[in-house]
Amino acid sequence: MLYRNICKGCMNVKIAKFYFTLGLIILLMPLLVIAGCSPEPEDHNTSQGFSFIYMGDSQADPETGDYTAWGELLETAARHESRPAFVMIGGDLVNDGSDQREWDAFMAAGGETLKKLPLYPATGNHDLTDLYKAIFDLPQNGPPGKMEAFYSFDYRDAHFTVMDSNAMGAANPEDLEWLKNDLSATDKTHKIVMFHHPAYPAINIPKDMQRAETIQKYFVPVMEEAGVDLVLSGHQHVYMRTYPLKKGVRDDDGIVYLMGFSGGKQYTPGSFEYAAASIGGKPVYTVITLNEKGIFLETRDSSGAIVDSNRGPSLSEQQKQLSIIVKGDGIDGEKNFSFGELAALPYSGFEHVYSTINNWPTPRFYAARGLTVRTILKAAEVLDSAQLITFRSPDGYEISFTREQLIGLPRYYYPAVKEGSAAGAERVESIIAYEYKEGSGDLGEAVNDSPCLIFGQSNPLEHTNPAFVVNVNEIIVSSADAEAWEPAKTFPAEGRIASGESVKLQHSSLGLLKLHYTLDGSDPTMLSPMYNVSTYQPELNKPIVITKDTVIKVLVTGYGKKDSIIKAFTFDAQ
Repeated sequence: MLYRNICKGCMNVKIAKFYFTLGLIILLMPLLVIAGCSPEPEDHNTSQGFSFIYMGDSQADPETGDYTAWGELLETAARHESRPAFVMIGGDLVNDGSDQREWDAFMAAGGETLKKLPLYPATGNHDLTDLYKAIFDLPQNGPPGKMEAFYSFDYRDAHFTVMDSNAMGAANPEDLEWLKNDLSATDKTHKIVMFHHPAYPAINIPKDMQRAETIQKYFVPVMEEAGVDLVLSGHQHVYMRTYPLKKGVRDDDGIVYLMGFSGGKQYTPGSFEYAAASIGGKPVYTVITLNEKGIFLETRDSSGAIVDSNRGPSLSEQQKQLSIIVKGDGIDGEKNFSFGELAALPYSGFEHVYSTINNWPTPRFYAARGLTVRTILKAAEVLDSAQLITFRSPDGYEISFTREQLIGLPRYYYPAVKEGSAAGAERVESIIAYEYKEGSGDLGEAVNDSPCLIFGQSNPLEHTNPAFVVNVNEIIVSSADAEAWEPAKTFPAEGRIASGESVKLQHSSLGLLKLHYTLDGSDPTMLSPMYNVSTYQPELNKPIVITKDTVIKVLVTGYGKKDSIIKAFTFDAQ
């Protein structure tokens, strides 16, 4: 059977001959397929942005072998208003890569779309066949013996590198050297890599986790060193987008890993800290747009509804005119950003319900949408250097946070905060909210209001509400290392004490911090009992009754400074 590429501008003209029907007949049949198409030669107008379609595993449900739904999904993606320039599929295009009938069904479903848009595939575990190699004629710039399985190409101001993850599990030195050389040789602004098996899985499957460990150990450091922006993969039949990651942890200068899924086999994603978004049970496609502001991802389902996006929020004209000033160390003068400018950046918006506790103490919820603090600091070019971050309102009210408290520490929404339970926790961003509703768990009730700092809890007992700064208009950053809180004191002082008497914990900044203590000899944490649980109900702040020899250990925590050393106080009951 002959596959021939006839798409305009294609680099691919390749005849695949193979024997079938017991080796008696050689069948040559022209098929109008553009599947082997590569994008047209590099467009040198690098100042222009462009879009392309990314789809994960397109293989049909093996029970039906029907690619119709996938073809319709591709057709819908191709009609996107950005006019995508080409298509990339991250492997496992079909169930059985050695079955000609499957390829025929796949090509037929691609129909007119694949006659117009070039297609770049990665080799999946279901595609690792001679027939797959015969169908696609791809750039011949891979490592020796692995041409087309490994390849790269340029399009406008982006460099694309495609690898065969079936071979990556062995971490061959020649593959690593090829990747390093390929990425270091380009001067393009954006770098995107695609391979089939995920570097960061969405489902805990032992074989996938083992391969991911190899990829993380050997290939990821090469990509991080080269400044790769985005890695595309598939294999697990779910959709997942990670936070930017570097060395396995969240880092705004790291790599985003996108797992796609567009076919008939469907699974359910697990829960991983690195996952910013995950979806199971339905096929999706992602339109990826690259321009001078960054890389924008917009993922839609078969109905055309957006199910995930890193695009900034849509603001009203009034909201676009809101502004915030960033000043301090590392900034010459000050930088004034309009909310409209910030909303045009990728990953700039976030909306969610937030759980919180005030100083009464009363658990409550906020429905809020806003601009992420990360985006604002990154726009001001101080995200990496800021160690102390202060938020100020026009009336002079301000509150400070250490870098760890606001950026490094994962923060969550706890739907069971009223029960003090971490069940069902969802990761949330720290934001300057422009729409919010206090006391509401419904985002639909969020209304336009003065910009307000809102952030999640690190545990379901944390009193975050007193630090929500209303009408924020300035952020002041310092690169100096934050100080630590002074340790607590006791009254009376440690030593002998009459049995039944009480000990009070004291601190000169009692209203700005929390005192956590233990009586069993263990070191206290933020989850240990809180001594000063309320500012407004002092009767809840009960002294500690001593009835036997006791060691009270105290940890001081509070925003704007590091935790104190743990101080131990020994009382001998008489």
